[in-house]
Amino acid sequence: MDTYKYNNIFLTNNINKANCITHSGTFHVDDVMATVFLSKILDRVILLRVPTTNELQTQNKVIFDIGYGEFDHHQKNRNGKRKNGIYYSSIGLLWKKYGMEYLREQNVKYLEKTFEYMDSELIQYIDATDNMQQEYLKSKISPDFVKLCNPQWNEDIPEEEGFINAVKLGNEFWDIYIKHAIAEVEAIEIILDKVNNSDDIYVAFEKDLPYRKAIPKIENKKVKYLIFKSRRQGYDIRAIYDAHKFKSQISKANDLDKIKKETNVSDLIYTDTNGKLCCTNTLESAIKIIKFNES
Repeated sequence: MDTYKYNNIFLTNNINKANCITHSGTFHVDDVMATVFLSKILDRVILLRVPTTNELQTQNKVIFDIGYGEFDHHQKNRNGKRKNGIYYSSIGLLWKKYGMEYLREQNVKYLEKTFEYMDSELIQYIDATDNMQQEYLKSKISPDFVKLCNPQWNEDIPEEEGFINAVKLGNEFWDIYIKHAIAEVEAIEIILDKVNNSDDIYVAFEKDLPYRKAIPKIENKKVKYLIFKSRRQGYDIRAIYDAHKFKSQISKANDLDKIKKETNVSDLIYTDTNGKLCCTNTLESAIKIIKFNES
């Protein structure tokens, strides 16, 4: 035991030492990410990877992706599916049961919304990948780097080494993604609160917040533009809806100096040809170009 390990994850061949069991052989994104998630909610994951759980004493062990139990999806009914048709895999089943508890321990501000964000933006696509529901994956990338960690046909390395390599990558990905999910959910709430309580046609923010997922949730249709302090330079002005794009004389003109003169915005930095983005050096100029667009 402990020859192959990463952080608090240990592989073992001893059933008596194991507290978790999954299948051996080729590993997939669901069992690797399930292992990663378990390492977030258990002090130690001592994992036994076996071909079958038949004749094994499995009491008081977390069994996933094998054995037709609570966290396996290979039984006849696949162990349930979401309203959108995506079946659960091992990571989805574990997230459904322990996700809220995990987020609560992370002191996440918006528990239910972050839980749903993680499920809708990540977990269910891992589930769809493993359940071969390709129709749900057309516009989404699932972390298939896991599959690439399986020993190649021309490599002479132990399966366990490949599994630990996959777990390491999966863990790094998880830590980045959960941080992203928490931040984006909080940004959406900040945007919605300010926009839905605005009496103007624009709302300005002193940080560059992710905004796209907030737009369909906006109730106050009076607001047409969002202004964000740019990470690059100045301020970005974004037209929320196609109906309020910047005029073609702004977006389609090839000469920026000509647009500056016409709009009387001397510190205009950039105009996007799609008509949904302008950039200025100052907030005052950002508001000024909005007023020109509305005139």
